[in-house]
Order: sequence, then structure tokens, then C-alpha cells
Amino acid sequence: MQCLEMIRLLQEEHIISVYDNINNMGDLIILDVVFLIDDPVSWSDHTLYIGNLSQLESPPDRPIMLLTANRSSLENILPKESFCGIIKSEDTRKVYQLAKDILYEDLKSEAILFKVTQAALHGKNIISLINTAASLIGNALILVDPTMKILAYSTTFDIKDFFWLDSIKRNHCSLEFMQKVRSNKDMQEWSKNGEESRIITLEGDIQPKLVTRITQNGHLIGALVMIVHHTPIKPSHSKQLPQIGKILFETFNSGFRDGTYQSFYSSILFHILSGDELSDTFDPMTMSKLDFPQEMTVVVARFITRIENRYLNRTVGLKLEKIFPKGYLVQFKNYIGILVPSISSKQRNALSELASDEEIYIGISWPFKNILDFRRYFAQAVVSIKQAQSFEETNEVVDYTNYSFYDLLHHCTDKISLQNYCHPALQILKEYDLCNKTQLYITLKTFLNSNRNLGTTGESLFLHRNSVTYRINRIIEVTGLNLNDINTVYSLVDSFRIEAFLEAADIFNS
Repeated sequence: MQCLEMIRLLQEEHIISVYDNINNMGDLIILDVVFLIDDPVSWSDHTLYIGNLSQLESPPDRPIMLLTANRSSLENILPKESFCGIIKSEDTRKVYQLAKDILYEDLKSEAILFKVTQAALHGKNIISLINTAASLIGNALILVDPTMKILAYSTTFDIKDFFWLDSIKRNHCSLEFMQKVRSNKDMQEWSKNGEESRIITLEGDIQPKLVTRITQNGHLIGALVMIVHHTPIKPSHSKQLPQIGKILFETFNSGFRDGTYQSFYSSILFHILSGDELSDTFDPMTMSKLDFPQEMTVVVARFITRIENRYLNRTVGLKLEKIFPKGYLVQFKNYIGILVPSISSKQRNALSELASDEEIYIGISWPFKNILDFRRYFAQAVVSIKQAQSFEETNEVVDYTNYSFYDLLHHCTDKISLQNYCHPALQILKEYDLCNKTQLYITLKTFLNSNRNLGTTGESLFLHRNSVTYRINRIIEVTGLNLNDINTVYSLVDSFRIEAFLEAADIFNS
């Protein structure tokens, strides 16, 4: 740490006067603190020495940094260009211990910044990165933009204050909250001076907060809020937060720059989707170090209506990362995809909420194991979305399993008349229903979709079980079908799907 900063912190508890004839504090850096009892093994340019020089047999052979209670003979012993401060004799031990503690905290702070920077360089997404930073400093973090929209927040520590909990749920601070912040005395005083960080306390706050400005080229671009959980606010936090804030904001901003998510794994995914040969882009040594999950699934999102606003795309991407912290995000054309190891029921519910809140369709592929197949399975998720839209599905989270057969039909050539592959019994039932004003066609379709369960079929059609039994028997009489033959059942199910596909295609293309 800088010598000037060390002296300033020591002066908060002890009287230290700078020796008059020595004035070169400049950019002196302290990397160690040594108490002068015996002769040191060697003198160092970056060590702060505390004690009495006159008792040493070997005086320093170079300029040093010194805190001493003994003024005598300093000019004769201390080399030129040294820094020297005078302390009280009775404070010598206390100053030494405090200096050691200050340096330890500073080095720990630098180590935290190094780890956060390293995580960012390794391509961690914004959610993982802010959780890493929060864990290292021991408190919750919230990243906001100048309009008080929540860009990202950590999930490693509890946030108890109502306004911040409400803001996280909304993804932006309410008007009431913003007015409360603007009228706060601490906030008004902070706006008048140039401090990077300041403790801001609002009426009714449960947890103290340290807020730091994030600036770029002299302009405010955001803020990072540290909400105290179990680590009290320290001087090192004021030093760490501005730098951590800039790292987080840059990671957030770079997320969708140039249409790709800037992490190593996501770059791999983008190149696979683009049809690039990976060997042309990534060397074999790099490829050998890839550590994708053993089994993977692709989740793809697309807005129901076309969205050009990149901020909205970025917001959806962030929410996908919150649902799947171990996923790898990629944006390709109008789709936002994330490669995930698995999907739990809780995550599926979260996807349903996301689809509803953001008015998007979400498609889910089949699971697969070879990352080089990513493009094919990404396409499966996309097909699920397209087919769901053509069928005017109200369910906004759709699985490829439900649409794989329609995907097959879609890829049939125009030379093939799909209608020729429909079981003739379907046409017989349509004509019978038309002439007799019955509903045998829909009854058979519902019966097969209900795994030939009479009770379930009745519930779906709001019919008594006996009425369903009557209709099924009538279907058998009219068509001559053997509904106990599994191949007949498969053929009928496929036929209903073909007809549904052709009907949806007509509507979609009309």
C-alpha cells in the first residue's frame, strides 16, 4: 500500500509528525512492516521500519521509510531521500501492531481484487461473478444502473431491508424508494463532494449499506451497493468496491457486445452455431481443456413479438443465468440460449414465470453428451418454439419431445402428400360426425391422448364414463378399428398428429 495512505490511517489513532528535513513521501509503497530490535538481515526499499535507528550497529545503506520516537542523530544516520515520521515513545509498540494490521487488511483486499479480476478473465458470467465477489468480501452486493434498475445481485447472503427486496423482485427501484434516497441527508451531502464510496443509511434500514459510484470518462454509469450481512464495513471496502464495481459493470456490458456473450465457453458455443470449424478458431490444446457437463440440455428463449432493444435481450439473458448459475449463455440471431447440465422442477417453474413475465417462448431440447452436437440440439429448442407458435400454444415453455414428430413432418419433401399417410378411419369419422352431428373424431383423439383411459377421457370431454364407453363402441362399429392392437393405436396417433400439423401449417401460412 502507499506510504501516504498508511500514515493517514495511523494518524487516526496516533500522533505522527513528518520529520522536517525529510519530505520524499511521493509514491512510496509499503510491502512489509518491521520492528527494529536487532539488526535486520537486509534493508528494503518497500519496508516500513518502526523503532530506534541509533541502537543498530549497521545503519541503512539506502533510503528507507521510518517511524521513530528518537529524533537524535537522524540527519547523520538516515540516508537522503528517506521518509521519516516522529511518534511518541510509549506508542511505538501500538503503532507497529496497528501498521501490521493495516497492511494485512490491505494485502487481503488486493488478494480479493485479484480473485475477482481472475474470475472475470476466466469468463464467469455476471451472476457467478457477483456471487464470487460477495463471498470474498463477506456481504451482499447489488449492481444498479443510473436509473436505479437492478442489473445483477448476489444470492449468497440474505437481504432483509424491504425496499431492496422489493426492488430486486421488480428489477428496478420503485418511485417511492428513489424519492426516499434523493431526500436522504447522506445522499445529498455525497452528491456535493467527490468521494467514490459513502455509507448511506435510510430511515428504517435493518442493514448498513456502503454505496460506491461507478464512473467512466467522468460520467456516472452505475453504482454498486454493499449490504452488510456479517462483515462490518471496513476502510478496505471503500477501496475495493469502486474497482469491483467497474469489473462487474464491464462484465455486464460486454455480455451481449457484438451479439456474443464474451466468455470462453460461450465463444465456443457461438462458433459452433455459426458453423465454424473449431480447429480454425481454437487450437487443439485449448479444446482439450474444455470441461462441459457430461450430459447437457439447451434452453432457448425468443420474444413472442420481435424485440430490437438489446437491453431487454440482456435482461432476459441475466434472468436465465440466475435460474441456471452453472449454464453457459449465448445469443444467436433472435434467440438467447443457455447450455445447462440439467433442469430441475424448480428451475422449470422459474422458466414458466420468466416466460410469462417477459412475454417470451422458451424451448427445451433433448439431452445430449457431445458438445459438437450443440448446434443440432439448439435447433431442436428453436423448432419447439416455432411449432408451438404455429399451433398457437398457450404454454410458453415447450419441450422438443412434444414436437419431434412435427419436426419430422416439416422436413418431408413437397413430393410426399402427408395426407396419404393418415389412417382412413379419421376421414370416415369426420364424415360420420358431419352427417349425424356427433363428435366421434374428437372422442377418439382424446381417448388416445389419454392413454385409452375411459375416466380421463370423460373428464377431458366433460362426459360420464358410460357415455365415453358408448362412443368408443360406436367408433369401433363405424370404422372396424381394433383399439387393442398397439400398431393400430400408433398409426392413429401419428395420423392425428399429421392432420394437426397440416391444419396448423395452413393457418400459419395463410
